[in-house]
Amino acid sequence: MNSKFFNNYNRPLLTNPLYLYFSNFSDSILLLLLLPFVARIFGPTNIGEIGLSQSIGLIFLIILEYGFAVSATKSIASNSNIDRDKFLIGQIFSFKLYLLPVIIFFAYLISVLHPVFINKPYLIIISTIDIIFQSFTPSWYFKGKQRFKYLAITKIIFRLLAFCLIFLFIKSSADIWLYLSLLAFSSFLIAIAQIFIMIKEVGRLRLYKWGKIKPALKSSTYNFIIISLPTIFNNIGILLLSYFANPIYVGYYFGVSKIHRAFNTLYTPIFESFFPYVVKIYNEDKKIAFNKMKTYSQIVFLMGAIFFIIVWFLSENIIFLILGEQFLDSESYLRAFAFLLPLVVPGYIWGNQWMIVLGKEKKFSQISALTNFIGILTLSFLIPKFLIYAIPISISISEVLKIFLISKSLKHDKQNKIT
Repeated sequence: MNSKFFNNYNRPLLTNPLYLYFSNFSDSILLLLLLPFVARIFGPTNIGEIGLSQSIGLIFLIILEYGFAVSATKSIASNSNIDRDKFLIGQIFSFKLYLLPVIIFFAYLISVLHPVFINKPYLIIISTIDIIFQSFTPSWYFKGKQRFKYLAITKIIFRLLAFCLIFLFIKSSADIWLYLSLLAFSSFLIAIAQIFIMIKEVGRLRLYKWGKIKPALKSSTYNFIIISLPTIFNNIGILLLSYFANPIYVGYYFGVSKIHRAFNTLYTPIFESFFPYVVKIYNEDKKIAFNKMKTYSQIVFLMGAIFFIIVWFLSENIIFLILGEQFLDSESYLRAFAFLLPLVVPGYIWGNQWMIVLGKEKKFSQISALTNFIGILTLSFLIPKFLIYAIPISISISEVLKIFLISKSLKHDKQNKIT
């Protein structure tokens, strides 16, 4: 019985998450381990300003990705035709090049309008350069091919290099520009290494004019909406805080959100390795795919419940260990964010993944648009009074509504099939 279970789940679901955990370790966990060092050198206010620039950069990244992280992964996982893969890769890279002037223009606009970046324009400049390098990293290709070891190897080598240099050369708050530059340099090396490996597999790439790019955008537009709205929602909090609150609160939020995101990244290897796997299973047997989704969702939700318990009871110790004594006043904020760890699981699994597998990107994008709009609206009303607490409250409202609408949509589809 145990050997049968192992054979059903062996290679794809055991080795791929392991590689992705190594990959995420280099991206998020190492950065979290680095946080005590930089938090003590830079202090809450400077940490908040770094967080603000990186949050804006993350929004730029979502725009440059334009949903290809999902649609390209699904497309590559569904076929084994090298010519089709090569054409898709060329379309994606060409589209990103078209978008670059738009991103650079908005970065410039923010640098001359936002008070933080008027005084420190290098924050938004370096963060934007970093994001541009990240956007050209073809991780979606390796995920689609289920070759996760390349993601792990490239990220671990170059992130470790950057972090070692940070420990050696960052000495004072005047070194913020160097800290961001070293992170950007590691992103550049990761992108170059992964592009080189990909080209060795598919051959030399071609760039295309707008007319040939447009077909690829159709399949990505709904995924762009699905991915971009929650990201904008999750990052708009720091933008609003930067206007309504004392700078130290922005630092508290950035520190707490880093810890919260570190726990969230523990889901990521499971999410990202399971998605191409279940796409293939669904094409072979829909019933088996659905049963695997149920088991998978229960396991991940249990993980979320365990994370919640850990954060709730050890919040003070976690903050002291990771952020230092200066951040102890943010303990209650971390506890508030802990509620989100199990809450986001059902919506992501049954919405971002299962509805995409079913080909219901349009329906889920509508659900995502509505729930995130309500969440942003709630956040706008609550943040002047509740400050940091407004962010987890509004996300919770959005997630509960999303779960309800996803459940209603899936039940409706099931009833239609029966009748």
